Amino acid sequence: MEKSSAGSDFETECENLLRCFDILEAVNDATGQTSIADSSSSSSSSSSSSSVPVPVPIPLYSENLWAVRSLSGRGDFGTSDFRFPLALQTIAFEHFTNHDLFSLAQDEEGSQYLQEKLSSGDSRILDKLFWVVSGFTFELMSGQYGRFVFGKFIESCNQSQLALIILKITFQDQLFLLASVDKFGSSSVKKMIKVVAQSPPVLYHVMSALKRLFKFLMMTKPGSSVILQCLEPPYNHKNDFIYQAALEHCLYLACHEQGCINLNNFIDNMKGSRRKQILHLISVNAASLSRHRSGNYVVQHVLNLEDPFLIDAICFALRGHYVDLSLTKCGSFVVQKCLKYQNAVHYIVEELLNSDQILQVANDKYGNYVIQTALAETMRQDRLSVHQRLVTKLQQHLAALRVMKYGSNVYKWTTASHPCQA
Repeated sequence: MEKSSAGSDFETECENLLRCFDILEAVNDATGQTSIADSSSSSSSSSSSSSVPVPVPIPLYSENLWAVRSLSGRGDFGTSDFRFPLALQTIAFEHFTNHDLFSLAQDEEGSQYLQEKLSSGDSRILDKLFWVVSGFTFELMSGQYGRFVFGKFIESCNQSQLALIILKITFQDQLFLLASVDKFGSSSVKKMIKVVAQSPPVLYHVMSALKRLFKFLMMTKPGSSVILQCLEPPYNHKNDFIYQAALEHCLYLACHEQGCINLNNFIDNMKGSRRKQILHLISVNAASLSRHRSGNYVVQHVLNLEDPFLIDAICFALRGHYVDLSLTKCGSFVVQKCLKYQNAVHYIVEELLNSDQILQVANDKYGNYVIQTALAETMRQDRLSVHQRLVTKLQQHLAALRVMKYGSNVYKWTTASHPCQA
């Protein structure tokens, strides 16, 4: 079924956003800035004054730190070490504007101060900060210090406030995506998932958004860490949306440079009935994936699970393709891996024996390794007959193999001593 025009436009927009984000992140890294919000702030200030120096990069604190006593090590909250920005020193908390509080949240000491205020549990403070968090949600989530205020707020607020914040986040896919693929924003999203884990109606909206954005999240390292958190035990029986999305997009991700790495991590953490479905889908598509520069690593990863059912499914899917795969860099890796398994070695050798391309494979840049692996793997007591047939076939081309660039490697095998009686 063809995708709707609206769905296609959405995917294109998301892909464009990811590309823009990569560019912004590269620029931020080069100038010592650490978030999209910081970047826009610096841009506006530089336009008003060309003499403003580029800020020195501040070390990234551990992602599992949220409400902390002192990030800077300069003392506890409320001591003489803490100083408000000069313009805010004479203003009582209840008179701070939303912009004042947002500015505080973006500052290291200001972030500490607001976390302490939130820890008091005062409903008036929570109500006041609700408007700040709801008004600057994504800026706070992606801020180096603002994320701590966001995390402390969603921990401390009431259920109605939490629901409103979550709905705002999950109903804006593009902004949610940008926050989730940001190195600071992703920790905010993971904190959010943890907070709503025991609130099924709210968690439903989060999981639904993650399902819609699954493919794009899994194309980045920070985004995939958000997805992987949803596979942890607290979310069992609540994360089927994630597995549905994995079924839909796993073949696409297997052929993506970063996506294949993240997919392998996803495979390692999968649980439940969907796990078998996803692995079977990858296995039956092994022939096309094995030819791909990224996809072949996913096939090898599934083989490494040492599941006899999956090994048989992959080796069966590759029948009729072993010779062609042996002549490609990516495919030869998979064929060599398959030769390690008892049920596959006979099929692969038979396909080589029945092919009129065996000399071409033996002298191929990659294929010669397949032949050498086949010779090595058949040097076992229960495979000696297959080994001898392969040697006999190759000996018909000894003269040619001897002078060939890569074939000479195979020639050494065919003229070696008798196979060991392993």
